[in-house]
Parts: sequence; structure tokens; C-alpha cells
Amino acid sequence: MPPLVLLLRVAAAWPVPGLGLLALPAGPAAAPLRAHALHTALAVEARPPGGAALPGTATVEEVERGGRSSYGLLLDLGGPVDLPPGTEIWGRAVQPPG
Repeated sequence: MPPLVLLLRVAAAWPVPGLGLLALPAGPAAAPLRAHALHTALAVEARPPGGAALPGTATVEEVERGGRSSYGLLLDLGGPVDLPPGTEIWGRAVQPPG
């Protein structure tokens, strides 16, 4: 099983009714997310600052804000959750083919 890798540090997160919690990365790039195709389902773990880890699932999404597109995660952490800025989202690394 591949190791957990840091996918993003949360800059902002908000609920999307009926879909989950959308989390956008702090900083200009979310390179680890770009290793995955859009809408790829991932096993993830949210690690809020000073809080307990929350296991869940996520899909990789592309979001446009202010004329810029960015990759983010649409999270399902098993219920309503508040993810403060700085929360780390960890997931499984992509294994190279072959």
C-alpha cells in the first residue's frame, strides 16, 4: 500500500449542499492533487491543527475563483465538519503503472 502524502493545507473550506465539503489549498499550487485525474476518489485523512484526525473520502475537483482555476478536494468526512485554515489533508500516493 502506498504511503500517505500531504495533498493540501486548507486555505478555505465550505459546505456544498448535497455534495460535501469543498476544500481549497493554501498557496498557488496543489501539485500532489494534479497527480490525480479530476474526479478521482481518494481515501483521505483530515488533520485539523490541534485536533483529532478525521478519516474520509474525497474527489479531486477543479474550481475557478476570481478568474483563476485551482485544484481542490470535495470531502466526505462522515458528517458536518468545520475545517479551519491550516488543516492538512493527507491521502494515498499514486503508484506508477507497471
